[in-house]
Amino acid sequence: MNFYSTETVCAITGANRANLRRWLRGGLISENHVNKDWSRHQVDEVLAMMALTAGGATLWQIYQGRHCGLDYSSSGWVARRGDLLRQLELGSDRELARTVRNLAGDYSSDDFVNVLMKPLNRWLRDDTRRGASRRLTRFHEAIVHHSDCVKRASARQQQMPLLLEVVSTGDETEVWLEAIRLTGQGFCVDVDQTSQPMLYGSESRHDHHLLWCGAGISHERMTQFQRGLRSGKPVMLSGPDRSIHPAVAAAKVA
Repeated sequence: MNFYSTETVCAITGANRANLRRWLRGGLISENHVNKDWSRHQVDEVLAMMALTAGGATLWQIYQGRHCGLDYSSSGWVARRGDLLRQLELGSDRELARTVRNLAGDYSSDDFVNVLMKPLNRWLRDDTRRGASRRLTRFHEAIVHHSDCVKRASARQQQMPLLLEVVSTGDETEVWLEAIRLTGQGFCVDVDQTSQPMLYGSESRHDHHLLWCGAGISHERMTQFQRGLRSGKPVMLSGPDRSIHPAVAAAKVA
């Protein structure tokens, strides 16, 4: 029988460590009593869980469908956004943080960020109703807090170090959402907002380096990025706007 490490299971399925822990504790993945690695049967169970949670089902809904003889049903992502909006409006900071943490543990980091949190972030930014500014501020603070929490956990697990260097921002919350998503992919993410570009001739403790372009990139920073590529550095562009804008502030690189 083949067995797989946790890192391999995460790479194969797209689940993260927090998912696996919660699904095991909830009895949604069978225990492996042979060793600490994962069997092929468990990997298939994780893939099945990924398919179910991709629609926004909660772990309780999945558990009821599997173990209580009830027909499986899911209230979907709309309900999950509703859960968060209620906490943003009425919940304490601790309750909001717990809701975010639990949702992050239920879903893959890609689904949690791309399907749930990013659309909610855009909706909050477009909201003009009374209290919109307060809700948006609380949402941003909750995302930054959760990013800090998962970073500490990834550092304890000695995950692969990655630098997310902020070149420009159109929406600061998206930077921290991307940090959360990347952490779920198995990285320990450091976010650098200093606007001081890394000199590629220097040594770095990071195995990967992403330049976040939320509102474009300057000619100078693009030149630096291309120089890094030519020298074989593990650097990539990321973010929603990677076009060159001369007005984007950036320090000149020698």
